[in-house]
Amino acid sequence: MAPSRSCYATLKTVMICFNTIIFVVGCTLVALGLWIKLGSTSFVRVLGSTSVNFVHIGYFCIVVGIVVAMLGFMGCWGAAKESRCLLLMYFLIMLVIFIAEITAAVVVFAFTQFARSIVLDKSLTALKKKYSGYKHDDIVSYGWNAFMLKFPIGTMRIVAERLGGDAQLLNCCGVHNYTDFSGSAFQIRTNLTYPKSCCKDPMSLACNGHNVSSVVINQEGCFHKLVSLVKEKSLLLGGAATGAALLELAAMIVSLMLYIKLV
Repeated sequence: MAPSRSCYATLKTVMICFNTIIFVVGCTLVALGLWIKLGSTSFVRVLGSTSVNFVHIGYFCIVVGIVVAMLGFMGCWGAAKESRCLLLMYFLIMLVIFIAEITAAVVVFAFTQFARSIVLDKSLTALKKKYSGYKHDDIVSYGWNAFMLKFPIGTMRIVAERLGGDAQLLNCCGVHNYTDFSGSAFQIRTNLTYPKSCCKDPMSLACNGHNVSSVVINQEGCFHKLVSLVKEKSLLLGGAATGAALLELAAMIVSLMLYIKLV
């Protein structure tokens, strides 16, 4: 009897510990959602109006974070109060979330290339048709200048700092490279090959809109640089997601064992 009771006490402690971590994860997701909302405006400016859909990721993280935090609280409370009803409800909700996460991961994997091609197409269209030039304050020009000028202003600096501690420099020009400005509204209006935003030093005399030397302008496009940056951070995100899934699976097993022990 004593060993059984000791096993039950251990399961109860493990359940509370698991769900304390889950509660913290939920709070972290809420914070992540708020961060995405903070930096979303600048990304929309750069990638075009279609990318406004990415703003919904912030809302999604906030909603999911609240649900996860509440679930963690439910697990702790159910274990502490030895409530079979709460434990069963906790197990079922966690099972649904676990299945939904696996499904979402498969869908994201399947449609990553499709989404990437859409963003690439829309960002290039916005650059060619709506970009006005260096120091212009219309929404597209402001966003692109912020992107190409090393994240120097406003929320773009905040985004860069959140992504890597210090403001990370993209040092880029155009979507693919400076040739993206060929035939664009900017070139037609100014007869320049590229804007000052592409230059390593916009104040340099060599930054004249025609000198395309690698010493003067950044040769690599912003899209490739941004994708590389996202991939770098996605390794961390993927590891966190895997850890969360394993934690959820363990929590489901413990909650089910506690439920059975309380019969």
